[in-house]
Amino acid sequence: MAAKTIHLDIVTPERKVLSAETAEVIAPGGTGLFGVRAGHAPFLTLVVPGELSFKTDNQTRRYAIGGGFVEVADDHVIVLAETAEAQEEIDLERAKRASEDALQRLASLTVTDPEHRLQRARVRRAAARIHVATKR
Repeated sequence: MAAKTIHLDIVTPERKVLSAETAEVIAPGGTGLFGVRAGHAPFLTLVVPGELSFKTDNQTRRYAIGGGFVEVADDHVIVLAETAEAQEEIDLERAKRASEDALQRLASLTVTDPEHRLQRARVRRAAARIHVATKR
């Protein structure tokens, strides 16, 4: 008997990044990683910058997600992400430069500075991209 699948869509403000069938999605939630399989109860949750993974054709596919929301209903997972990049599309050197730049800027700011939150988010997104790009 074939395993039940769920439909996964990843969407950013710029484009629909992915539409695929899979048995399970693992995503970075606000309180840690969570997984979704067929028959999962409906819910809506926050996703933080990190790795979203799923299997298709017996291959694990990875995406660097820059934060956003996930909606699960009727065996359909919709990821509404600020940014989303497939592992094979990530420019590792560019991600490292972005991380260094954001860390430098962050070091010169106080926690109360309005720019602090933006630079902290840039650090997290760059770290997610680096993590996904270097994972095998």
